[in-house]
Amino acid sequence: MATRSTYAPKRWFSVSRPAVMIAALSFALVAAFGSPAFAAKKDPIKIGVLSFLSGKLKPIGDEITTGIQTAVKIQGNVMGRPVELILEDSLVNAQVAVTKATKLVQKNQVTAILGTSTLEALALLPVANRLRVPIITSNSGSAVITGEKCNYWVFQTNPTPQMAIVAMDSLIKDNPKFKTAKWFTMGHDYPWSRRVARSVKIVKGVNYVGEAYAPLDTTDWAPFIAKVRASGATAVVIPVTLGTPLVQFIQQANEFGLTKQATLVAPIGLPDWLIAKLGELSTHIVSAGAWSAWRLEDTIPTTKKFNELYYKMHGRVAGMQAIQAGTAAQLLFNAIEKAGSTDGKAIVAALEKIDVEAPAGRMRFQKDGRMAEVPLILGRIEKLKKPKYGAMYAQSVNALPASRTLEPAKKLGCNLKK
Repeated sequence: MATRSTYAPKRWFSVSRPAVMIAALSFALVAAFGSPAFAAKKDPIKIGVLSFLSGKLKPIGDEITTGIQTAVKIQGNVMGRPVELILEDSLVNAQVAVTKATKLVQKNQVTAILGTSTLEALALLPVANRLRVPIITSNSGSAVITGEKCNYWVFQTNPTPQMAIVAMDSLIKDNPKFKTAKWFTMGHDYPWSRRVARSVKIVKGVNYVGEAYAPLDTTDWAPFIAKVRASGATAVVIPVTLGTPLVQFIQQANEFGLTKQATLVAPIGLPDWLIAKLGELSTHIVSAGAWSAWRLEDTIPTTKKFNELYYKMHGRVAGMQAIQAGTAAQLLFNAIEKAGSTDGKAIVAALEKIDVEAPAGRMRFQKDGRMAEVPLILGRIEKLKKPKYGAMYAQSVNALPASRTLEPAKKLGCNLKK
């Protein structure tokens, strides 16, 4: 017959009910806060910034990095996590750019890469499928990046050369003075200058009187300016390298009387740091398609918010490259929030559907492509009635919408492979 045992083991210690509850709570807290999921929520989201951090192009790199830093400050946390920027210098070298990008992804484990210009973006296209993180370039001037060599992982916010060609056509046709002008191209001897020259020559009815190209190391522009003057040109498009070379050219153009004879036309506008260097001389220049302008703030609150914080953080006006870089960063942060994940493919999917007001204007990427529907800014650089953000001179704002300049992705040669 079965019996029930009534044996109880001897108790060696006693535990009060409150002590049991405290111990249980402590265990739960350790389990929760020590878990990988909680740690991931606290860890920063790392974003790589690949740009020119030294050398002659450092002023451009500074604009790009400060623009991104301002966007981070505006954004605050992303998915409840802080954003950590990891900066790398491309040294204006394609192979170095690939090496640094690989380091950012493999060692630093960044979620995405910002800041790239033409050189870096072109270098990263062949390796983007291996890196497997979103790359948003905001300072690139090659048509193939969002055209025939477009890549699933690579997006662009600043206008393309094809868009600039349409902008040049619009500038000439919509301005009676330019419709009847005698046009000349004066630039550096490299492919971009010839593309700019072609954008003028193909305008129907344009009176094109000549072109001249100077070696990249030119410091004495007098012989070239003499050729321009001899042609009788009254409008001179100037695809000269940004920075000291362009400053030298414009100073000498003024010294030798060219600015009295002709209007100078900058094919992609001028960065505001360069406008500040030129001072009064900048008012001789008309932009045929600046990538952005801080004076968009008159109609776009997001631009105003960006400009005010940029000035507070960096003590100067936000130039077009800073605004473009800040726009790229804001699009990325919005996409990560929308995706609810730092997974690369999830972010790409969110970028494809993004539609937000950014510092450069209302922004979304074209259907089936990787180019942002971004406006170009036309008009003369002018003296302000009173200084703002430390600027005495600035680009006037006549925005040409992407609907007039950007062709469909397929027509651009973009066939994405996912």
